[in-house]
Amino acid sequence: MDFSEQLRRFCERVGDRRAVALILTGSGQTDTAALLLAALQPQRVAFLLTPETHNFPERVTQQIELSPDPNWLREEVHYTDIKQVYRALRAIIEKWSDLPREQILVDLTAGTKVMSVGLAKAAYVLDLGTIYIESDYEQNRPKPGTQRLIDPPDPYEVFGDLEAEEAARAFNTHDYLRAEQIYADLARRAPEPDRATYAALRQLADSYIKWEAFDLKAAAQTLQSLLSKPLPAKLAHHHNVLQAQQTALAHLVQTISAMTQSARALATLKDLDAVLPLLGSLHANALRREAQRRFDTAALLRYRCMELMSQHRLATYDVLAEEPDLDTLKQRIPDLDQRYRQVEQSLGFQGRGLQPNRNGAYNPITLLNGYMLLAALNDPLVQRVEPIEIRNRSHVRNRSILAHGFRQITEAEYCDFVEVVEELLNQFFAIGQRSRNDWEALYRFVTV
Repeated sequence: MDFSEQLRRFCERVGDRRAVALILTGSGQTDTAALLLAALQPQRVAFLLTPETHNFPERVTQQIELSPDPNWLREEVHYTDIKQVYRALRAIIEKWSDLPREQILVDLTAGTKVMSVGLAKAAYVLDLGTIYIESDYEQNRPKPGTQRLIDPPDPYEVFGDLEAEEAARAFNTHDYLRAEQIYADLARRAPEPDRATYAALRQLADSYIKWEAFDLKAAAQTLQSLLSKPLPAKLAHHHNVLQAQQTALAHLVQTISAMTQSARALATLKDLDAVLPLLGSLHANALRREAQRRFDTAALLRYRCMELMSQHRLATYDVLAEEPDLDTLKQRIPDLDQRYRQVEQSLGFQGRGLQPNRNGAYNPITLLNGYMLLAALNDPLVQRVEPIEIRNRSHVRNRSILAHGFRQITEAEYCDFVEVVEELLNQFFAIGQRSRNDWEALYRFVTV
């Protein structure tokens, strides 16, 4: 059978399918490349050639009466050097960087077995599409006219489970960005029902990425979108927790919005139910950083927990730490200034009392000043932890390169600091008559 008849039959089987970009390998026979060029009519073409096949493009075009295009790319490789094949493919896709990679097809038909294996591996790693011309055989030889275009199965069928395991490891070690990237790739390539499962896992990872970055509105919307449809089996047992987390996130969005309005800030801070979602987000985030041994970041988050607890307790006395009105408080408690001076002296500070600045207003209350004021008020939050302990232990945060210092916090320093924060948390929940265990469970991110 002459080649023109083979091409006619092949084009009938291909139908209207066309290729945007095609990568071909040089070989001793030109039929495969000629069929693909003529049938798929690619807009861009690249050849992987060896010194022995340098004239392959000219021989192919001569077979189908086509003139070689000067824009065709030519990369020289060695048949047995898979690394060189990979580098050649990288060079081609960099030159075609304006194209989505799935629009670039690599032909696996021609060339040696080593070349085909190398191409398949490199195409998989580089996320390129692959095609193959299959034929019937007679006496161990391809039967002319039976050629048909095949899309080889995605290697995901072999490696997908391994990638899913890697994504789960990343997710469960709080590397949600890495997990989201892998799940997104799997969701694009996997068949159903795995496709829906990986899409849901990607969405969950994305919501946790946003929550950790305190992009709270986006996190709430993403989690709500996930919960708007039935969860796949791998997440179904987490439904109640995820629903509770979405509710907490929505509440937290409202809290943050209220805190930007001065008129509502004090009432919001006074409301324990408004404070707990923010405190939970900070605390759970600190625990995840601690698990990753990122003690400097964990210390900053723990420090903010301490600050938020004092801000809430001060709000119960109608004191907004950002804009404190201490004159009203001193009128209600006439000896408050004297008590505060005593607390100052117990820390070795000069007793200055609660005095306004030159403008007649009071400066914002810092973390230590807040706990000193709570001590002067005999607030139950500081019944078990003296302000001097808070000052001494919180120095670890100040020495951090992420705060005011120039070095990393050691694990021993961090653990010493955590003891004070944990004691304050226990007392905070005892005062509020809430379950700390239930609170921690609510803000602990699920595992997969």
